[in-house]
Amino acid sequence: MSNRGEGAIGAILSVVALVAIGAFMYWLNLESQAIEAQRAEAAAAEVEADRDYNAGDLLADPGAAIGRIVTIDTIAVAAGLGAGALSIALSETVAYPVLLSPDAIQRLRMANITLYGGDRVYLDGRVYTLNDSIRAAWVSEGAVNEGMEGSIPGGPSFLLADSLIVH
Repeated sequence: MSNRGEGAIGAILSVVALVAIGAFMYWLNLESQAIEAQRAEAAAAEVEADRDYNAGDLLADPGAAIGRIVTIDTIAVAAGLGAGALSIALSETVAYPVLLSPDAIQRLRMANITLYGGDRVYLDGRVYTLNDSIRAAWVSEGAVNEGMEGSIPGGPSFLLADSLIVH
C-alpha cells in the first residue's frame, strides 16, 4: 500500500480548513463593524437627546432638567452676580442662576470681560440641583460678590456653564 494519496488529501484538507477559518474571521469582522456602527448611532442619539434642553425647557420645568446637558443660544444676562456667577433672563420676569466653570471664569478674566445685565451670551453646560447651602458656597468661594446672595434667583436647579461666549 502507498501513502501518497493520504498526503495529498491531508494537504487539501489543511488548505480547506485555512480558507474556512479565514472566511469565518472575515465574517466576524464584518459583524463586529455592524455592531460598532449601531452602538455609535445609539450613543450619538443619546447625546442629542440630552442636548435637546434649552432655555424654553428650563422656563417650563427647571427641575426636570437636572442632570441634563443644556445649550442656550444667545440669551440676555439678567444680572452679573460676581466673578463666577450670573443670572440669565428666561423671560421678562424669570431669571435663572448660572455658575461658571473655572475654565469659563479664566477665559473671561483673560479677555478682561465683566458681564452686566443686558449682555447677550451663549451658554453650554449641565444642570444641577440648587439649594441654600450651594448658594452660600457660591458666596464663600467668591463666585458671587458679598451681599449679592439675595440676588441669586430661586428655583430647584442651576446651570454649571462649561462654555460661555459673549456676543
